[in-house]
This record gives sequence, structure tokens and C-alpha cells, in this order.
Amino acid sequence: MIDFELEQMMENPEWCLVLNHYRESQLQAKKRDPEFDGWIIRQNEVEGVVLEHLPRIHGKLIAFDLLKFQISGRDSGVFYQVARMGEKMLPKLQKMLKCQSDSEQPESDTSYAKSA
Repeated sequence: MIDFELEQMMENPEWCLVLNHYRESQLQAKKRDPEFDGWIIRQNEVEGVVLEHLPRIHGKLIAFDLLKFQISGRDSGVFYQVARMGEKMLPKLQKMLKCQSDSEQPESDTSYAKSA
């Protein structure tokens, strides 16, 4: 992965939420049906993501080769699947975003008590 892609993903945590949502949906479907092929119907709601941002996020994830899509037909709609690059990137991104959010949180009162 090139630095630009990683930088863009870090600057846009909603992208990680969408990618993770598809990955979790795939895992759950695979548990229910071992024959599941990995394709998830387009998600129009993802917790923590502004609805109006979803079309652009889908496009960016496809452009960065993190998400694949297929059109099943006029009545079925568009299906998505986390690409191999997305599967590799997601754990690293989640760890980096967690570290970033942990460092942005203010210290708790207990840490002040220890220093006194």
C-alpha cells in the first residue's frame, strides 16, 4: 500500500467504518452459511457514517482497491466484497485509529491523583 492511501484512510475514519462493516457482514454471513460467496448487498446505512457520505466512500474504497463490486442485475442491485488489500489493511488501520483516538483523549482524574 502506498503512503497516500494510508494517509487518506487515516484522515477519513468513516472509510474504515464502512470497510469494517462489510467485513463483519461477510464474516457473519459465512458463519450462517459456509457456502456463502462473500458478496454483500450495498449497505445504505452504516453506524457512525453520515448517509450522504456513503456513495463517495464506496467510490473511494473501490478506487483504492479495498472494496470490489459487482452488478447483479436491474432488480438485484449492486453487491460489494472486501478486496484482498482491504482485508490486509483493515486490522492495521483499526489499530492505528485506536492509537490515534487514545492519544487524543484527555487524561483521567486518576492519573492526576497518581502524580500528586
